[in-house]
Order: sequence, then structure tokens, then C-alpha cells
Amino acid sequence: MNRVHPKINSRSLYIGLAIIIVAMLLLFWLLNRSVLVFQISPATAVVTIDNKPLKLGSDGYLKTVVKPGAYTLKVEADGYVGVTEEIILKSVRTTKYETSLSQVPTPYEIKTGENVINNVDFVAEGDDFNTIFYFADNASTLYKAKFSGGSDKIESIYNLPISNPPLKSIKDIIWSPKKEAALIVKDDGVYFFDFKKYNFVSQEEVLYGRDIGDIAWSPDDSKIAYYYAPVGGEHSLIFANKTNTEMQRMLNFKDLGIENPYLAWSPDSEWLIIIPRNKDRSSNKIYLFNAYTRAFSTINEGGGNLEAVFSPDNSKILYSTYAASADTPVTSILSVMDKSGENKQSLNLYAHVGKSTWLKGSSEKFAVATYDKATSSEAIFEYDLKNKQASGFNLPLANNITVKEILSYANSNLLFYIANNQFYVANLK
Repeated sequence: MNRVHPKINSRSLYIGLAIIIVAMLLLFWLLNRSVLVFQISPATAVVTIDNKPLKLGSDGYLKTVVKPGAYTLKVEADGYVGVTEEIILKSVRTTKYETSLSQVPTPYEIKTGENVINNVDFVAEGDDFNTIFYFADNASTLYKAKFSGGSDKIESIYNLPISNPPLKSIKDIIWSPKKEAALIVKDDGVYFFDFKKYNFVSQEEVLYGRDIGDIAWSPDDSKIAYYYAPVGGEHSLIFANKTNTEMQRMLNFKDLGIENPYLAWSPDSEWLIIIPRNKDRSSNKIYLFNAYTRAFSTINEGGGNLEAVFSPDNSKILYSTYAASADTPVTSILSVMDKSGENKQSLNLYAHVGKSTWLKGSSEKFAVATYDKATSSEAIFEYDLKNKQASGFNLPLANNITVKEILSYANSNLLFYIANNQFYVANLK
């Protein structure tokens, strides 16, 4: 009878176990690796993954190994528009990332002939693609301009004054949705201009009304909502026609304890956002008023609210609330919620709603101008609501430049903004 030597069995067992352990370690090592290959232009760009810097080669190439998972990738370079993206790296895979940063656009100097136009204000979407209206020269002249942004270079197709003689004491302008009419706010009242009947040069001012506060023209052009508060009289929400000859009193703001409210329509013209501007900030809640049923509801009980806008698809509301921080001079923080007031989420982003704009008709991404702690100056960047973080382009601004207004089109790569009374156009292509 043959006998198996016990030492041989033990040795075989140990060898087998060692092979299995090595194989498992090798498998674990392979599964815990993801190869990331970069090709970046310019090669001087700074690349970070979750704020950890990576060193590019002189040709902008880099191959590195990282653990699989989700990362925040940033590519930045002086004089270029930075990029921030969320990337997901998978096991045993090679991911190639290529990008060429666009140069930071230089200020677009508006001229008519040899004269530089100063004190630009009140930029608004025009009546044609990539066309805008704006006031200049201390709000004394209304201009219409059209730009081409099909390539990296932005070109002015035309830029012409459309008002004469000089206007005076302009405080604001509210355009009709089709830009066929406008309400101009002055110290002594609100005036109506009908461009369908007359051009701006030919017509005279027609008084629309006095003692009017915030005004919101419905996107479907069916009505104008405004706050009406004559001295010693009523404080009401009014729905009126274009000439203010037909008025409906929708709400008694006195009974509701609402003073000088902020008003903003939903894109479908069904809902009106109402935010009081009471001296007691704690009472400045966010209300919704239904234009059809007259239902009036509170969607944010918390006080200190400042402004709010609907997303293009009517599903979300981006709103700002008073907040102070030692890290920023901005005293407003952004949050988002559903139209019903559910799913409130702070974005932890100190910025103003009035200095933001939805990008290309998206209800998930918007551009916002605000203070950048890293540079101690303002920057304009893209914010992704889905991932709750900055994502996409980042446009740093020079020191002491402060953005006042910002505007983008639903289907355009151009971003218009006013900063330090100068007009800028950036191509986000």
C-alpha cells in the first residue's frame, strides 16, 4: 500500500494558498486601479483632482493611476476660462481627458464711430437672436445691438441708438415678452411705450400710472402685475392690461402684512412669486399666487428671503436669503426648492439671484457672478444643480470689477454682462 508523505501534502497546501493569496492581491490591485490620461492645452494649466494638484508634462500630457470613484476635476490657467467637471473613474479602465481652454474674453468696448459709450445699464434680451437692448450715457440713450458668436471671435453686427432726444431720469425698464412695448420707470411715475405703433424716436411718453412699486410682465403677454400703494391709501396687487385702463385688484397686501413686495412670474404665466420687503426680515417669506384660481400659499416659512426665479421648466425655484459670512462680502445665500416648496436645499453659495442666469434654457445649470474667495475678486462660473457644485466654465474677473447684470439666451453660446459700467460679451462655446 502506498503512503502519502504528510510533509508533501502540507507543502502543496501552503503553495496553493500562497498562489491564491497572490492572485487575490493582484486582482485587488487591478480592481483598485484606474488609469487617467490627460492631454491639456495650454500645457501651463494647473490640473487638480479633489483639490490635489497634478503635474503636466511640457506637452500638456500626463498619465496617472488613481483609485476608482467619483472626483471633481479642475483645469485652470492664467488668462484662460477654467473648467470644472465631475468625472467617474471605473476599475481596470483607462480614461482619456482632453481639453483646450478658451482664452478669457477681453472687455468689449462699445463704440459708435469714435465715441466710447459709457455707463451701460439695464441689459435685456432683444427681439432677434443674439440681439440685446441696453441703456447707456447715464440712461439717456437706448441702444439695440446684435452680435455674432459662431466662432471664438465675437463680432458686432450692429450697435445703434434707437432713442432721440435724450431720455431723462430712467430708473428701470420692463419689456413686453415680444419686445413690442415697454414700461419705463421714472421718479414721477411709470410710462408706456408702444413700439408696434411707433418707433422709439417718433412717439411721446404716455403715463401708465403713479405710486407703482415692483412690476412683472407675464411671459404670455396677457397681463402686467404690479404693486400699487398710493400715499395714505391701499396696498394692493394689481393685474392690468398694457395701457392700465383695465385693472383688477387681486390681493390686499395691507391685510396680509406685506410691504413693497418683489414680484416674479413663472415661465407659464400661471404663478406669481411674491416676497415682502418688510423692515422686519423675519416676516419676508416666499408666497405663490395662482393667476387663475387666486390661490395664495406660503412655500417658504423661513424669513429673510430676498429674490426668487423659476427654472425654465417651471419645476424649481432658485431663491436667495439674507446671510452674512466673514469669508465673503456677499450677504445673500442661494437655495433651491420645488415649486410646491418641498425639497429645500441650500447650495452653500453666497450670491444674488439677480446676478444669475439660466444657461441655454437648462433647468439644471445656471451662470452666476459672485465673490471668489480664492482670488478675492468676482468671478462668473457655471453651477450644476444636479450635482450641487460648480461645474463647467469659470471666468475670473480682474480686481475691483463687480458685475451688476448678467444675461444669456436659451439657444446661444453668448453670455452678456455689465461690470463697472462697461459692457462685456463672453463666448461659452
